[in-house]
Amino acid sequence: MPQTKLRVLFVEASQDDLHQTLAKLGDNDYLVEHQRVEDADAMKAALLGDQWDIVLCSYNPPAFGGLEALSIVQSLNPDLPFLFLSHNLREENIISAIQAGAGDYIFKGSLNRLIPAIEHYLSEANIRREHRQMLLDLKENQTRLQALISNLPGMAYQLLQTNAGEISYPYVSEGCHALLGIHPQELERDPSLFTNMLHPADLDSYRQAMLSSAKNLDFLYWEGRINSLPDGETRWVNLRCCPRKMPQGVQWEGMMFNITERKLAEIEIIRSREQLRELSDHIQDVREQERLSLAREVHDDMGSMLTAIKMDIAWLNSRLTSQEPALTAKIKDVENLVTRCAAAASNISRNLRPSALDCFGIVAAIEVEASEFEQRTGITCLLDTVDEGVAVPPNIAITLFRIFQEALNNIMKHAQASKVRVLIHNRIHSVELTVSDNGCGLSEPDRLKPRSFGLRGIQERVERFAGEVRISSKPGQGTTIAVSIPQAAIETERTLAPQQSLF
Repeated sequence: MPQTKLRVLFVEASQDDLHQTLAKLGDNDYLVEHQRVEDADAMKAALLGDQWDIVLCSYNPPAFGGLEALSIVQSLNPDLPFLFLSHNLREENIISAIQAGAGDYIFKGSLNRLIPAIEHYLSEANIRREHRQMLLDLKENQTRLQALISNLPGMAYQLLQTNAGEISYPYVSEGCHALLGIHPQELERDPSLFTNMLHPADLDSYRQAMLSSAKNLDFLYWEGRINSLPDGETRWVNLRCCPRKMPQGVQWEGMMFNITERKLAEIEIIRSREQLRELSDHIQDVREQERLSLAREVHDDMGSMLTAIKMDIAWLNSRLTSQEPALTAKIKDVENLVTRCAAAASNISRNLRPSALDCFGIVAAIEVEASEFEQRTGITCLLDTVDEGVAVPPNIAITLFRIFQEALNNIMKHAQASKVRVLIHNRIHSVELTVSDNGCGLSEPDRLKPRSFGLRGIQERVERFAGEVRISSKPGQGTTIAVSIPQAAIETERTLAPQQSLF
């Protein structure tokens, strides 16, 4: 059986007693390394100069007392086991030794208890050392954690909600003062301080988030505003914490961050987008008004002038004699040119603003445009189940018509289709326009191309009226563009249309 190493510091005057003790240890398979000291200075030097497993001390060494030796050990190495060995079993000595902190008091005349006592106190010393080391490690980890938390840009906290609904903050980091303007101890003493700071408009959402997280033990992620800060500022905060079930309720551990700058930037971005959308809508309106004005000028002014020219040509032609064939032919050429100009003016006027849209409505305008598209491209254009009862305000009518034109333009340029189907339908909650083709289809990268202005233009036109665009397509299986405009937006535009016509 292998021997166990044991380093023993003896405080002993008697060589015989020392040899007897060493023999007892050797008989029990201990390989002993030892040193004998007889006075306080030697003992201190031994304790400071080497590592020992146990101290075995005579109760009354000649140079100094055993209790003094015990005191030295307790001051220099409190975890080191200390046993008294004595030929004297006087009760007062035993009581004094135990009260002073000695592990045991063993009679030298019978060392039967020595080995069990050594094993017991060695084990106990190991436990004490491990416990002390654990405490040191824990303290070091706490210091490290506190240093990390102190440098985080926010507030770390624990929030406990008892089964009775009471709220407390078991822990709040120093970041509380920078974030909320109050010291951690204030929030720990009065947990209602935080909820009292919440913006009234955000209080209900905070409570709902807490209830949901407590019920389902879900991760809590909440953003809201806090008021009542010492500097009078309104601040946006973000809460991120994880709940866990406790015997007394639910406890969250997490962080609270100041997100005011990010939130204000988001609000500014949203505001800028709204302004950009309003500007885009205004530009669309101005463009349509200009088109309408130009279409009328081309139709009315140019049309009337070309008609007058044709009448003058007819008057000249009636006064020419047959003896001037060259002049007659020239006038005929001019008349043909005027006729072509009139046709071109009519096409320009119709392209700028289809007269059917203003005179007969969106359905008629789509029918005319589909017919002309079929004649121009040779692509069959079918109108399936067209709802003749679709009546929408001018702004929405022109929006649907331009979307239809853009869809046909994309089909002509890219789809390689032979057939197009169109459906416009008046539903309970929306008006829907669907354009489908049997062409080559549209891949996902094509939809996301940076310069895909056609699809983007359709999206922007529909967003103006809180509508929706759905594009379904697969390579080789054609493309369907479905647009829906809510009836609520249509009614709003119908209300605004008379007011807009006044300006």
